Amino acid sequence: MRCDRRPLGVLAAVTKGLFILWAVPGQGGRPPHPPTLQQIQALVRHMAEDAQELFAFYEEDQRLAINHLCRTNRPPEWLRGPVMGPGGLQGLRGTMVRMAQALQDITRHQRDLNPPGAEILRRLASTHLKVRGLLSNLDGLFPAPSLPPGRRPPPGPTAPTKVFRQKLEGCRILWSYARFMAKLSAQLEARSRRARREKRRPRRGSRLPVCS
Repeated sequence: MRCDRRPLGVLAAVTKGLFILWAVPGQGGRPPHPPTLQQIQALVRHMAEDAQELFAFYEEDQRLAINHLCRTNRPPEWLRGPVMGPGGLQGLRGTMVRMAQALQDITRHQRDLNPPGAEILRRLASTHLKVRGLLSNLDGLFPAPSLPPGRRPPPGPTAPTKVFRQKLEGCRILWSYARFMAKLSAQLEARSRRARREKRRPRRGSRLPVCS
């Protein structure tokens, strides 16, 4: 039997790549088959890890780690809890649409500050792809008529005095997003554990057969 001698890091990267290919919309804009809740949970868990890694890299890369400037306790209203509201997973769609737009805004700003192919741009693009993947899978679970995206006016030139403010705002959004996804992943895991316990619990009224 042959052993795969590739480093574990390489194998993990390949696995994550295949995982995201599963999550990305197909040619029709939605997955060919509705995803299972287990698949959604696995994707959310992966996104929570990715969100924390992106925030840590952004905070360090933008030199904002001093005094924990980004780690605000006042997230944007659309990233506040409780994560699982009355609509459950269906209520996530609006949050993920807003997050996809926020990532585009952060990326646009970083393109003005970094050369093409910079690591920060690559990481932002990867996270944006995952958010789109979750949106696609939510559409698979809860089909809804797609609305045309609204047009936004192109941003004007950024004044030098606004550069730091935009960096800080982007960093705080990524921090709030990382906390949001961590809470969401924990809630889905707790829900899954409860469902497994309920499945193992004997139903009321069921008794073992009595042998004569």
